[in-house]
Amino acid sequence: MHEQKGAKSRFLEQVNENGPTFNLHRYFWDEAYEQHIILQRNDESNNDSRMILLIKALHEAFPKRILAGQFLKIDDPINLQEIYSIISAWLQTVPGTIDIFISPGTPTMQVAWYLLGLNYKDRVNLFQIRSAEFTPSKRIPEKELVSLDSSLFPKQINIIQRSLDNGSNSDSYVISESIRPVYEMAERIALTNDIGCLILGENGTGKEHLAHFIHNASHRKIKPFMAINCAAFSDDLLRSELFGHEKGAFTGADAKKIGLFEAANGGTLFLDEIGDVSPRMQVSLLRVLQSKKIQPIGSNTEKAIDVRVIAATNKNLELMCDQDQFRWDLYYRLAVTSLNLPPLRERGVKEVRQMIGFFVAAVADRLQRSELLSFKPQAMSILEHYDYKGNIRELENLIIQLYIKGKQEIDKSDLPDKLIEANESTLSLEEAEKRHIAKVFKINQGNILVTAEVLGVARDTLKRKLDKFGLRSH
Repeated sequence: MHEQKGAKSRFLEQVNENGPTFNLHRYFWDEAYEQHIILQRNDESNNDSRMILLIKALHEAFPKRILAGQFLKIDDPINLQEIYSIISAWLQTVPGTIDIFISPGTPTMQVAWYLLGLNYKDRVNLFQIRSAEFTPSKRIPEKELVSLDSSLFPKQINIIQRSLDNGSNSDSYVISESIRPVYEMAERIALTNDIGCLILGENGTGKEHLAHFIHNASHRKIKPFMAINCAAFSDDLLRSELFGHEKGAFTGADAKKIGLFEAANGGTLFLDEIGDVSPRMQVSLLRVLQSKKIQPIGSNTEKAIDVRVIAATNKNLELMCDQDQFRWDLYYRLAVTSLNLPPLRERGVKEVRQMIGFFVAAVADRLQRSELLSFKPQAMSILEHYDYKGNIRELENLIIQLYIKGKQEIDKSDLPDKLIEANESTLSLEEAEKRHIAKVFKINQGNILVTAEVLGVARDTLKRKLDKFGLRSH
């Protein structure tokens, strides 16, 4: 490279014509590509910015290629959550399938691209370029597609599995395989600015955790997340909690109160148990959602608010609307998008086992126990097949109770009676047969002939069943 002066010198110093971006165009350009979009962190849109210089150089070398530059406002180049959120939002603005060259940028940026590829496999192809010196030929570079195999990637970094909110209950929750699609959809909702969401699910399924996830995966994460259980308040108290009140607005209003809508301004408001709100409060909420303004109790002035509202319920709101117990217009305002969290009993034995393992470790850490609980096979089988009407919350409480018992290895007799009784009342036909034969065989002191007569079966049939169930020694 010859010595240059002025702007031309800076231009050549910052653009490597033998670097990977030039090699992409020189060796691997696909004529099916519509354009090459070059991204740069933050808006340094001056003629000396690295992106502008690179585009100029590429235009000179490859004049027929369509090139574009775009600035992404990333304040912290090693903040994975921020980078992922911003590039994911950017992806929504680009149609079609995209090939992404992930080598440029900080290592954290490369991780973010990988995570993006994992969660948008149908739209994204990731690739890298291996320098010529590391190829068999030693003469030309190689283009290599990145395998999007999540099993090879550390689970604690996976964007869907991470715990996002250190201040919430996210340290007592794990995102299992069956609800992964719910969280993937939640992340897409988060990338919008203010689209509301209605979360449906039984008590204890993790509705508030999902609301926290949406907030923390969005650009609103730097603003407050406020939550309220609507079923816990009367109309008047709920109105005060949501909209606030002026001093002296009613008896006992000794000071001005800021409502949750105002407190959450710029952020997210989570309305839990929305199905328990009275018709009168439904009208007030509808007015706020339509106008995006609130009027504190005792005030004549409306205040503009910018809040994403996420509501949740364990009730069938559509049925309530049909029965005139809930307003259709409010329902449609709340359910612009909706997410459904399945109960734990519908997630399968494999995931229940995973949740048990998760809580065994999490509770041990919380209680500062050095030894983890273990379970004998019969106890584990009962835990895996229990109904868990209280869902994840009930399972977590159960593990806490078992730790408090002080035993390290849990047997069937250590489990609460209701689990044992539920297990016995839901036996399979084969298990019921096994238990009945064992009981009769024991009563008759192991006499096969007498036992067969009592059971009304042939002696050889009984022998086969005793061997099948392991009820006699050979």
